[in-house]
Amino acid sequence: MDHEIELKFLIAPEASSEILARLEGREAVRQLDATYFDTADHALRKAGFGLRVRDGENGRKQTLKSASSGGVFARGEWENPVEGPEPDRDLLARTPAAKIINGDALTPVFAANVTRVTRLIERDGATIEAALDQGELLADDRRAGISELELELKAGAPRVLFDLARDLAAHAPLRLSLVSKAERGYVLALGEAEGPRAEAVLAPDATVGEALQALGRAALDRLCAAAEGLRTRPGPERVHKLRVAARRFRALLSTFKALAADPAARHVKAELKWLADALGAARNLDVFVADVWRPAVEGRPAPDPADAEPGAAVQDEARALAAFGKALLAAQTKAYAQAGEAVDSARFRALAIDAAAWLEAGAWTTDKRLEKIRAKSAADFARKALDKRRRRIRKDGRDLAGLSPEDRHHLRIRGKKLRYALEDLGGLFPDHPKRLGRFVAATRDLQDALGLLNDQAGREALAREVATACEDPEAAFAAGRLTANGAEREAELLADAQGAYVTFAEAKRFW
Repeated sequence: MDHEIELKFLIAPEASSEILARLEGREAVRQLDATYFDTADHALRKAGFGLRVRDGENGRKQTLKSASSGGVFARGEWENPVEGPEPDRDLLARTPAAKIINGDALTPVFAANVTRVTRLIERDGATIEAALDQGELLADDRRAGISELELELKAGAPRVLFDLARDLAAHAPLRLSLVSKAERGYVLALGEAEGPRAEAVLAPDATVGEALQALGRAALDRLCAAAEGLRTRPGPERVHKLRVAARRFRALLSTFKALAADPAARHVKAELKWLADALGAARNLDVFVADVWRPAVEGRPAPDPADAEPGAAVQDEARALAAFGKALLAAQTKAYAQAGEAVDSARFRALAIDAAAWLEAGAWTTDKRLEKIRAKSAADFARKALDKRRRRIRKDGRDLAGLSPEDRHHLRIRGKKLRYALEDLGGLFPDHPKRLGRFVAATRDLQDALGLLNDQAGREALAREVATACEDPEAAFAAGRLTANGAEREAELLADAQGAYVTFAEAKRFW
């Protein structure tokens, strides 16, 4: 099995000339036409594999790739020459795919036609192959363009690979992507909006270092995929996904702070906070519209047909709601523009490269002072981390009614960090799945209850800010009406949160 470490970037087709102009080295141009195969129920895809038969300059080859094989951007690869256009079952029998296929028939799912320009680059003692791919994916009558740059480290220090990526990114917009052509092809063939994100599966005997790399790769995958989704098709769900991805990645670095204390890690963490904050206005407005504005509008009684014309009070309320709705739309438009600028910015693209560089080649991977921590049992590490977060929440939540809105907000954040840690580390403890499920559910319910309290606390200020920005008295009147029952609603939500806290405090540990 060969072992590759590579970075892949999505690029605009018009940027290809600029990129090639900055890559000096021996060049080769090849036409690569490939067909991807799977079983009828797509067993290979579900197991994280891609299988293709490709025609190229050096003949026909069969390649099986796994989702991951060690490092952050390392993938397992089994490649062999083949004679026919179909997969060779004898060759597959020597790979991990044999048990997955289990004798089932393999059929074509989609095809890829790509023109590849490669440059072999010698830099700072390292050898890097740069491959610029232009072409398309084909599945029945559906097509999707391919425009990608791959940088593969052939020899030398991983640091050099990331330095080259940064140099190129200074001159052309490179969008880091962990989505393979195979996965994009499946999304096209099956008509999916987007493919499922792979979660890291930790072996019970994993070390702390192995766990951090595996979980970090999954976190970066979610971040880049969510950003691409928001960039191509903005909407409330996609804003939420990206914001959660940024916060979950940041929480991961907090959980592993014993290894993530160097300046590079702190920089990545700060930039993740910047990204989440840049999405905050859009997310808050989306929640307000869904939970307050839309129910108010949809709950208004229809005019009585017997009335010649609505009463003055009804007319006044309708005008006020319309004015406030217009102000909300203006605020949302501005907030979404800010979110779009963030994901399209050079700052976000640099964040993705910096995060990848830290995960793969950061100081924590080689620092001898951290060697003992890296080699520790991930399960032992997880027990201590989960215990600490659980104790803090149980202590701080005992008197929810006595906490200020700000303190409840901080408690909610601690609950969210625990939930993310449970999602990341829970797989290390497979012996008590039911207890795990109950504990995760209790944590989620507490976090959600505190989240509703936090949303309620901020609604009056948000409505006032929106109304003030448009300088329309009728909008201000509607804003006041929509948030008038704040104290009563807060009391109801506080009671719900107190009940959720009791359930959480009584939930048994699974670790």
